[in-house]
Amino acid sequence: MLLTLLFYTKIKAQPYDNFGAIVTKNAIEINPNFVSGEAKFMQDEKIIDPGKFQIIGIGEQSHGTSEFFHARTSLIKLLASKNQITKIGLEAPMAEVDLLNHALTGKSTDMKQLLKSFRLYGYECDEFVQLTEAVRLLNFNRAEKLRFFGFDAQSPFQALENMLTFSQKTNKSLADSLKKLIHNYQLLDNEIYSHSFSTADFDELHALSQYVFNSFDPFLKSKPKSDLIVRSIENYRQFLQINNPHLSNHDLHLQSRIRDSIMAVNVLEQLSPNDKLAVLAHNGHVQKTANPYSKSMGSFLSEKLGDNYKCMAMTTSRGFYTGFNPKAGKIIATNEVLPGDQDTFEFYFSLPGKPVLFIESDKITRQAGRLTIPEKYRLLPYGSTDHQFVTGNILNDFDFILHIDHTKGNKSFYLN
Repeated sequence: MLLTLLFYTKIKAQPYDNFGAIVTKNAIEINPNFVSGEAKFMQDEKIIDPGKFQIIGIGEQSHGTSEFFHARTSLIKLLASKNQITKIGLEAPMAEVDLLNHALTGKSTDMKQLLKSFRLYGYECDEFVQLTEAVRLLNFNRAEKLRFFGFDAQSPFQALENMLTFSQKTNKSLADSLKKLIHNYQLLDNEIYSHSFSTADFDELHALSQYVFNSFDPFLKSKPKSDLIVRSIENYRQFLQINNPHLSNHDLHLQSRIRDSIMAVNVLEQLSPNDKLAVLAHNGHVQKTANPYSKSMGSFLSEKLGDNYKCMAMTTSRGFYTGFNPKAGKIIATNEVLPGDQDTFEFYFSLPGKPVLFIESDKITRQAGRLTIPEKYRLLPYGSTDHQFVTGNILNDFDFILHIDHTKGNKSFYLN
């Protein structure tokens, strides 16, 4: 009986062992300095080459990992050096990100205060400030300047402020209504963060918003879609769509689908024939398949663009990440990245024993053939969680994987 059990165990483990050997053979070691934001040594080696694309989604396994920010900085430098990108999209509201572009011109800017306006604490960190500074320095030597754009709509505030600034010159009643809307949203701060407006609250906000939209209509007929006020109004409309309980019925999966579809529309709106975009968002948004919660932004983009959309995941096996920890009652940088077992892709990405690896998914998939492969990989949302793995095939979900074996939490402005 014991002999039979040992034989069975060996047979069962063999496919995973073979998969690990394939990963070790095909994963490309990357200089660890790459995750410090330094890409100069990469330019001649051409190790990381995403090929031809119109849009590349660059993901991250969590919004609170220092090395992911630095690796994105290196990737932006690398792609910019080859003239492979013209714009950089951020998982942040359009109107707020517009302010970030003013900082790229060299104007004196309080970056901490500006980033706080994003209302997304993942961006409110030293590493993102360093990323924006790297882009500013890149622009010194570029005739066509890189610029950021926001493709999300999770905050109404700067869009409403833009609308208020415009209306104060033309319509006092409209301006007063916008001031009331801004005040009401300030009272509903928690509801904005959690996307959980009651039907009664939303209906009151929506009724006042409809008056605002109707009041703006006469002014918009002669303005192009690129005009700031037109884009601000659209961004606010999208915010209402994402948070409309009549559309989502408070179903998180449906709400996520609405949000990701809006993000895809906003990304495509930025794409002209001469543009190539790098889009920075969570792995769960950039993947080219549906994520565990809904159809993803990346899946919408992949349907529209086919092979002209590429996506890269960033993963890690151990270390820590920054996020809100309920036990601590605050944001901390020491939320643990839990080690994965043999059912997880991260386990096998660690087998080569290298700090940083670049993986082309298609190569692994072709060589693995019908081998049994892992069934799970890590997906870290906002905040601390012990449920870090989801069911899925990361090789099908992403074209490329940048695996950083050991990571630490980013330097959030809120750490104390």
